[in-house]
Amino acid sequence: MNFLQRTPFIRLLLAYICGIVVYHYAELFPATLWSLFFLSIALLLIPFFIRETRLQFNFRWLFGTGVFLFLFITGYIFSFERDKASKFYPLNQKGIYVVELTSAPVEKAKSVFYTAEIKKFLHNRHWESGHGKAYIYLQKDSLSGNLVFGDRLMLETEFKSPEKLLNPDGFDYATYLKRQGVGATAYIASQHWQKIGHNQAFSVRRMADQCRNYLLGIYRKFNIQGNEFGVLAALTLGYTEDLQPDLRKSFSASGATHILSVSGLHVGTVYAVLLFIFGFLNHNQRQKISKIIIITLCMWGYAFITGLSPSVVRATLMFTFVALANCLERKSQIYNTIFMSAFFMLLVNPNFLFDIGFQLSYSAVLSIIFFQPPLTKLLPTNHRFLKWGRDLLLVSVAAQIGTAPFTLYYFQQFPNYFLLTNLLVLPLSTLVIYLAMGLLAVSFIPYLSTAMAFLLKISVGLLNFCIVQIEHFPYSLSYISLDIKQTILIFMVIFSLSAYYYNKKFVPLALGLISLLLVCVVDLQIKYNTLRNQKIIVFAGQKSTHVNFIDHGKNYVFTTDSVELEKIASNYWRKNKLQNPEYLSNSNRFENGFASFYGIKILILTDEQLKRKVTETPLNIDLLIIGNHLKPRMDQILSCVQPQKIIVDKSISKWYTNDIRQQCEKHGIEFYSVADQGAYILDIPNKKSL
Repeated sequence: MNFLQRTPFIRLLLAYICGIVVYHYAELFPATLWSLFFLSIALLLIPFFIRETRLQFNFRWLFGTGVFLFLFITGYIFSFERDKASKFYPLNQKGIYVVELTSAPVEKAKSVFYTAEIKKFLHNRHWESGHGKAYIYLQKDSLSGNLVFGDRLMLETEFKSPEKLLNPDGFDYATYLKRQGVGATAYIASQHWQKIGHNQAFSVRRMADQCRNYLLGIYRKFNIQGNEFGVLAALTLGYTEDLQPDLRKSFSASGATHILSVSGLHVGTVYAVLLFIFGFLNHNQRQKISKIIIITLCMWGYAFITGLSPSVVRATLMFTFVALANCLERKSQIYNTIFMSAFFMLLVNPNFLFDIGFQLSYSAVLSIIFFQPPLTKLLPTNHRFLKWGRDLLLVSVAAQIGTAPFTLYYFQQFPNYFLLTNLLVLPLSTLVIYLAMGLLAVSFIPYLSTAMAFLLKISVGLLNFCIVQIEHFPYSLSYISLDIKQTILIFMVIFSLSAYYYNKKFVPLALGLISLLLVCVVDLQIKYNTLRNQKIIVFAGQKSTHVNFIDHGKNYVFTTDSVELEKIASNYWRKNKLQNPEYLSNSNRFENGFASFYGIKILILTDEQLKRKVTETPLNIDLLIIGNHLKPRMDQILSCVQPQKIIVDKSISKWYTNDIRQQCEKHGIEFYSVADQGAYILDIPNKKSL
């Protein structure tokens, strides 16, 4: 029996995934869908009308093709339904709304964040039903942080569509929220909301949220605070809101981010503890079934408490299948179990496919299962301690083989000390989980609970210390960027060379080497295009002005906030293999905001440079860039300069943007709004470098 026969769910999963992908990146007409549906039904039924055994064998592929088409259509339709459910109604209408909170409060700098579902809205003095989920931000005050899951609020606000992607290679927040099922956002001032009730109906999510808050309260009761509390809450309960940005950065730079997301390590520990606790229920079949039911319910309870992230759902599903197989005294096929869990997860929510956690979780577990055994054979040892260390290191190496392409594609960085990190962090994090479970279990016992809390704080503190120290090692990070083509090609290299390792045939070796060559070709193509480019880019910043001059691979920037610019432009720079930016100012390349780039005359207006200036003849320029929260007087500006085009960046208010638009229409000047149209990008015909 070959691999595909032993793992039937891989074929079912691939068919279903194809349907999801086609929905998001192509469009099928209804007639096409109906045609495929009827074709799939026909292919499924035809084998039942074939009587002759030989013909049944010859045409057995018909049934498989029918199943593939049926699951393809199912993936497409389920994605459509999920997409429709994420739409919010009504949008962009200021009015009165009734919403129900579906999350605990998360405190921000100037607001308190909640997830909410709209119930109804006031329209022409009548209440009408609304639908959809939104992120709402209540102005921070004494009341806004005291609301709970299930509270109903009346709001006076305007729900807006999430901001679309504005910067090249930036984070597409609107698509991210859409795939989270969120269709709108709103900010509500203190005087524009009030609590009107509470939904008393039973909710598993609410109960799980209350349980998590209770357990977090136990940590706080024993004076676990600051960074220790943030890491402990994330590591054991999936609560990441108290993690400080600097500590997140340290975990990322050292290659330990995975331990902050509840996954197989955590669920496996819980599963092992539960097996030990209920080990006495093993005398007969009825007790075994009772044990499996109790353990399964406990694991899913833990999954709900930790927030049902893709990684914890994947791990819980897999352990559930393993537990059921053990109960039925059947040997589970590990690959089939993995693909089965992915299939059921995507049935529930097709958008999990695009979740980074989902992709990293499955790539890591598949890579560990596939690569660790052959790697172990390369390093044989019978010494107990050496074997433990070897297995720990090889698990890390195997996981990195599968996750590195995703890491480089999404985050453009690679933690160079990941082996050292995992050698220290995995044992420590496992110890923390055991101690945390112990503290929660004995929290009501004096002295013992205090001693347990003391040990737990020391362990978490040591974990944080190791992470921060590794981050500060020289060259802890390598910045490497992959585009989508390179990512796919690298996975082809991994698959092909793995196939060659097992069957020693020439074709997979050749395919792997060709794919590796193509990775290099794509990289050279990107560098070649960058060396030929001359561009001016006005990025969309929230509060500041950022103008980027790209000159044959050299990178010059004019900015009023270098920290914000780094956040919004670094991905673009890395993906295009640009040099580190050289920051420009009035002292080195500009004179009162004036500059020339390949003959293009530019004025960047970020303060009152033209105030009380008088000229007999307005100066002709090509681009006028207005930013930095200016409140410009266009009559005064146009008396000094005569631009061909005016670019208004995102920091300018809507009122002034509309006023400038009207003035441009009046004077026949081209107008561009970065807030409405996205980053302004001007490609300049190739010329010799400045």
